Amino acid sequence: MNVILLGYRGSGKTSIGKKLANELWKDFVDVDDVVRKRFRGAPIAEIWQTHGEPAFRQAEAEATAELLKRDGHVIALGGGTLTTEAGRSAVASADNATRIYLSCDPDTLAERIANDETTGDERPSLTGDADPANEVRQVLAERDPVYREAADIIFDVTHCSIEEAVRHLIAKL
Repeated sequence: MNVILLGYRGSGKTSIGKKLANELWKDFVDVDDVVRKRFRGAPIAEIWQTHGEPAFRQAEAEATAELLKRDGHVIALGGGTLTTEAGRSAVASADNATRIYLSCDPDTLAERIANDETTGDERPSLTGDADPANEVRQVLAERDPVYREAADIIFDVTHCSIEEAVRHLIAKL
Protein backbone atom coordinates (compact mmCIF):
# COMPACT_ATOMS: atom_id res chain seq x y z
CA MET A 1 0.00 0.00 0.00
CA ASN A 2 1.10 3.56 -0.74
CA VAL A 3 0.54 6.68 1.29
CA ILE A 4 -0.02 9.80 -0.83
CA LEU A 5 0.57 13.17 0.82
CA LEU A 6 -1.12 16.14 -0.78
CA GLY A 7 -1.34 19.76 0.18
CA TYR A 8 -0.03 23.22 -0.48
CA ARG A 9 3.64 24.19 -0.68
CA GLY A 10 4.98 24.44 2.88
CA SER A 11 2.49 21.99 4.39
CA GLY A 12 5.25 19.49 5.15
CA LYS A 13 4.68 16.87 2.46
CA THR A 14 8.40 16.24 2.05
CA SER A 15 9.53 16.68 5.66
CA ILE A 16 6.68 14.66 7.13
CA GLY A 17 6.80 12.21 4.23
CA LYS A 18 10.44 11.28 4.77
CA LYS A 19 9.92 10.59 8.48
CA LEU A 20 6.62 8.81 7.89
CA ALA A 21 8.24 6.56 5.28
CA ASN A 22 11.03 5.72 7.68
CA GLU A 23 8.59 4.84 10.47
CA LEU A 24 6.42 2.73 8.15
CA TRP A 25 9.42 1.01 6.53
CA LYS A 26 8.44 2.37 3.13
CA ASP A 27 10.40 4.18 0.44
CA PHE A 28 9.86 7.92 0.09
CA VAL A 29 9.54 9.69 -3.24
CA ASP A 30 8.78 13.32 -4.01
CA VAL A 31 6.98 13.92 -7.32
CA ASP A 32 8.73 17.28 -7.70
CA ASP A 33 12.13 15.54 -7.59
CA VAL A 34 11.05 13.01 -10.23
CA VAL A 35 9.79 15.80 -12.51
CA ARG A 36 12.97 17.85 -12.05
CA LYS A 37 15.04 14.83 -13.15
CA ARG A 38 13.04 14.73 -16.38
CA PHE A 39 14.23 18.28 -17.02
CA ARG A 40 17.89 17.57 -16.17
CA GLY A 41 17.55 18.69 -12.56
CA ALA A 42 16.44 22.23 -13.35
CA PRO A 43 14.60 24.14 -10.61
CA ILE A 44 10.83 24.19 -11.06
CA ALA A 45 10.86 27.96 -11.64
CA GLU A 46 13.31 27.45 -14.52
CA ILE A 47 11.21 24.62 -16.00
CA TRP A 48 8.17 26.93 -15.96
CA GLN A 49 10.14 29.74 -17.57
CA THR A 50 11.79 27.58 -20.25
CA HIS A 51 9.12 24.98 -21.04
CA GLY A 52 5.95 26.51 -19.57
CA GLU A 53 3.53 25.39 -16.90
CA PRO A 54 1.63 22.97 -19.22
CA ALA A 55 4.82 20.96 -19.92
CA PHE A 56 5.60 20.85 -16.21
CA ARG A 57 2.05 19.78 -15.31
CA GLN A 58 2.08 17.06 -17.97
CA ALA A 59 5.37 15.66 -16.67
CA GLU A 60 3.99 15.89 -13.13
CA ALA A 61 0.84 13.91 -14.00
CA GLU A 62 2.87 11.28 -15.88
CA ALA A 63 5.33 10.90 -13.00
CA THR A 64 2.46 10.60 -10.52
CA ALA A 65 0.73 7.91 -12.58
CA GLU A 66 3.99 5.95 -12.88
CA LEU A 67 4.78 6.22 -9.17
CA LEU A 68 1.31 5.04 -8.19
CA LYS A 69 1.90 1.78 -10.07
CA ARG A 70 4.49 0.92 -7.42
CA ASP A 71 3.71 -0.35 -3.96
CA GLY A 72 5.12 0.36 -0.52
CA HIS A 73 5.87 4.06 -0.94
CA VAL A 74 5.12 7.34 0.74
CA ILE A 75 4.60 9.74 -2.16
CA ALA A 76 4.67 13.51 -1.75
CA LEU A 77 2.68 15.09 -4.56
CA GLY A 78 3.54 18.48 -5.93
CA GLY A 79 1.26 21.15 -4.54
CA GLY A 80 -0.34 21.60 -7.95
CA THR A 81 -0.54 17.96 -9.05
CA LEU A 82 -4.30 17.94 -8.54
CA THR A 83 -4.84 21.08 -10.62
CA THR A 84 -4.97 19.00 -13.80
CA GLU A 85 -7.49 16.36 -14.78
CA ALA A 86 -4.65 13.90 -15.48
CA GLY A 87 -3.19 14.44 -12.00
CA ARG A 88 -6.56 14.11 -10.27
CA SER A 89 -7.39 11.01 -12.29
CA ALA A 90 -4.08 9.30 -11.45
CA VAL A 91 -4.56 9.93 -7.74
CA ALA A 92 -8.25 9.01 -7.72
CA SER A 93 -7.65 5.73 -9.54
CA ALA A 94 -4.90 4.56 -7.16
CA ASP A 95 -6.60 1.66 -5.43
CA ASN A 96 -3.51 0.73 -3.43
CA ALA A 97 -3.22 4.03 -1.59
CA THR A 98 -4.37 6.16 1.28
CA ARG A 99 -4.53 9.85 0.36
CA ILE A 100 -3.76 12.31 3.16
CA TYR A 101 -4.35 16.04 2.83
CA LEU A 102 -1.96 17.95 5.06
CA SER A 103 -4.11 21.02 5.57
CA CYS A 104 -2.64 24.16 7.08
CA ASP A 105 -3.64 27.72 7.88
CA PRO A 106 -2.69 30.08 5.01
CA ASP A 107 -0.80 32.48 7.27
CA THR A 108 1.26 29.60 8.66
CA LEU A 109 1.98 28.38 5.13
CA ALA A 110 3.09 31.87 4.08
CA GLU A 111 5.39 32.07 7.11
CA ARG A 112 6.90 28.64 6.41
CA ILE A 113 7.44 29.51 2.75
CA ALA A 114 9.04 32.84 3.67
CA ASN A 115 11.43 31.03 6.04
CA ASP A 116 12.48 28.52 3.37
CA GLU A 117 15.58 30.05 1.80
CA THR A 118 15.30 27.97 -1.40
CA THR A 119 11.67 28.78 -2.23
CA GLY A 120 12.41 31.99 -4.13
CA ASP A 121 14.99 30.33 -6.36
CA GLU A 122 13.26 26.99 -6.76
CA ARG A 123 9.54 27.75 -7.01
CA PRO A 124 7.66 29.98 -9.43
CA SER A 125 5.15 32.57 -8.35
CA LEU A 126 1.69 31.18 -8.94
CA THR A 127 -0.15 34.48 -9.24
CA GLY A 128 2.48 37.19 -9.71
CA ASP A 129 1.25 38.84 -6.49
CA ALA A 130 4.06 40.78 -4.81
CA ASP A 131 2.72 39.75 -1.40
CA PRO A 132 3.43 36.04 -0.86
CA ALA A 133 0.75 35.81 1.86
CA ASN A 134 -1.88 37.05 -0.61
CA GLU A 135 -0.70 34.48 -3.14
CA VAL A 136 -1.03 31.65 -0.60
CA ARG A 137 -4.54 32.73 0.40
CA GLN A 138 -5.66 33.11 -3.21
CA VAL A 139 -4.25 29.81 -4.51
CA LEU A 140 -5.18 27.83 -1.41
CA ALA A 141 -8.78 29.06 -1.70
CA GLU A 142 -8.87 27.43 -5.16
CA ARG A 143 -7.01 24.25 -4.23
CA ASP A 144 -8.41 23.45 -0.79
CA PRO A 145 -11.72 22.02 -2.11
CA VAL A 146 -9.79 19.90 -4.62
CA TYR A 147 -7.45 18.59 -1.93
CA ARG A 148 -10.40 17.79 0.33
CA GLU A 149 -12.26 15.95 -2.40
CA ALA A 150 -9.23 13.80 -3.22
CA ALA A 151 -8.35 12.94 0.39
CA ASP A 152 -9.22 9.87 2.40
CA ILE A 153 -7.85 11.57 5.52
CA ILE A 154 -7.62 15.30 6.23
CA PHE A 155 -5.06 16.21 8.87
CA ASP A 156 -4.39 19.77 10.04
CA VAL A 157 -0.66 20.33 10.48
CA THR A 158 -0.88 24.02 11.42
CA HIS A 159 0.21 23.51 15.03
CA CYS A 160 2.11 20.21 14.71
CA SER A 161 5.80 19.51 14.68
CA ILE A 162 6.97 17.01 12.11
CA GLU A 163 7.29 14.35 14.79
CA GLU A 164 3.80 15.02 16.15
CA ALA A 165 2.32 14.86 12.67
CA VAL A 166 4.02 11.54 11.94
CA ARG A 167 2.83 10.06 15.23
CA HIS A 168 -0.76 11.15 14.57
CA LEU A 169 -0.72 9.95 10.97
CA ILE A 170 0.57 6.52 11.93
CA ALA A 171 -2.31 6.24 14.40
CA LYS A 172 -4.80 7.20 11.66
CA LEU A 173 -3.37 4.69 9.19
